[in-house]
Amino acid sequence: MKEAVPIRGMNIRSGVFYVIPERQMRDYARMLWAHPRLSFLHKVRYNVLAAHLHNPPSSEPGRVLFPDKAVLVIYDYDNNLGYQIEADFPVPKRVEITPLKEQPDIFSEAEFRDAVQVLASDPKYGEPLRRGIAYCSPGMPPVITEAAPESLWGRIDPFPNYVPDHRMVSVLLHFRPGSGRESEIGHFLIDLTDRQVSAYGTGGSDFYPAACGGSPASGSCTNVGGSAWQALEWPARNPVWSMLVRRPSGTRIIGEQDYGAGVELMDVFYNGRLVLKRGGMPVLNVFYDNNGCGPYRDWLYSETCFKCTGTDLGNGLRFANAGTRAVTICDDSDDSGNFRGVGVYEDTDGELVLITECSAGWYRYITGWRFSQSGIFKPRFQYGYTENSCVCIGRLHNGYWRLHFALDGLGGLAVEETDSPRGGRRENWQPIRIEARRLRWPNRPTRWRVRKLSTGFTAEIVPSAKDGFHERSNTGEGDVWVVKARSTEMQGSRGSFANITQYVNGERTLNEDLVVWYGVHLRKRGADTFECPPLGPDIYLSG
Repeated sequence: MKEAVPIRGMNIRSGVFYVIPERQMRDYARMLWAHPRLSFLHKVRYNVLAAHLHNPPSSEPGRVLFPDKAVLVIYDYDNNLGYQIEADFPVPKRVEITPLKEQPDIFSEAEFRDAVQVLASDPKYGEPLRRGIAYCSPGMPPVITEAAPESLWGRIDPFPNYVPDHRMVSVLLHFRPGSGRESEIGHFLIDLTDRQVSAYGTGGSDFYPAACGGSPASGSCTNVGGSAWQALEWPARNPVWSMLVRRPSGTRIIGEQDYGAGVELMDVFYNGRLVLKRGGMPVLNVFYDNNGCGPYRDWLYSETCFKCTGTDLGNGLRFANAGTRAVTICDDSDDSGNFRGVGVYEDTDGELVLITECSAGWYRYITGWRFSQSGIFKPRFQYGYTENSCVCIGRLHNGYWRLHFALDGLGGLAVEETDSPRGGRRENWQPIRIEARRLRWPNRPTRWRVRKLSTGFTAEIVPSAKDGFHERSNTGEGDVWVVKARSTEMQGSRGSFANITQYVNGERTLNEDLVVWYGVHLRKRGADTFECPPLGPDIYLSG
């Protein structure tokens, strides 16, 4: 990757492929606004819920081409209708508009800010905000786009058992220290169509206890600009690993990866050999015992603050100062920080670490990757939370990585599995010949390996002890899937239950272009200790 150049004083190379100045983006927005096809927006209340720039495909791995179009999702509150807009970039000569059949299942910071303004203006519930003794954070689900299932206990959240006609945004209200009400939280549904509080509290109450050991949700921090792919190589002298990295806020790709993917990688090379075409976590959900809350389809594009002091590399990547590391809520139980993006550092064990912290309501999700010079890479996931009564309920968190392998180039792969102990004299690998779903079992050391048939280059996937297991069909789907790689099979279905298994439809997987989905599961008892075990497999390269 010729764009990756040495950075003075750091054991890393980094580089950008293009720079789009803020002024150019402002000019583009004005041109788009003035386009005749969008004139209908001049007469209605609307918000841009999501937007991204589309990079055309490159025939050269490790290269990113300049964007050729912008894609936006807009919601019109006066008519309760969403639109997807595609426009040429950098000049919007062609503009295509597609009405959406359903409400977009998207968390938007702009929409959240509007909902907070509505709450603040409410004569009763806005009084703490007007007095300055309270502040707000996003609730769960961020918007109501599906009906809540029936609960055997009675629900804690105000998630209705129907899909509303209007746009409903979820908002949490927290009380500041010294208010005398620090132990309370308000949960509100804000109708942005009628601009009023639609539902509030739980069980008939306006506020409920901020229970079960979560730290208080904290405020904002400075955002470092840019969200395009960034070239990264490590170590600086004679790089072993080369890759493209994208921060979480850049991973929400409309119609492809609507829920984001955390720290996402593309075109990963080890010693000059292509290993991974693309890797990220596009599916994340949580199921509560007896439906006391949720279930929720969480998202991994909303970055939240954590601590990382160092040098900004571009596009939201920051290399930590020598002798320091990135510190998340899982390290110190503190929801504050000075940075949003991807922290990069060399750990004391000699590994390169990429790490981020994302928020989905009261949950904090830490995703990232670790790389060893010996040819091991490790996708990693951790989970924390801030104060909320839903975390008092037993629940199962599921996260699913999508790993598109490209050993020595795309295609020509096979996936094999074994229950034999690693390092044994006879490992008895068996090929998976057609698309399949697999379960991990306690006390069974099942492993998988992806192998390039023509060269023998191999990636062996070894589960970690705490990766958990699929429990029931109504709280998850499975542990591992082997499927043919298709650009239309990136994120499962909309809603809390993604149904990755829909991609298993009997196609051959021997000598093909393949994707491995790998799931991790964290069972929480409810009011238990705040702990964040790192989850994810170790992947060993050989051959």
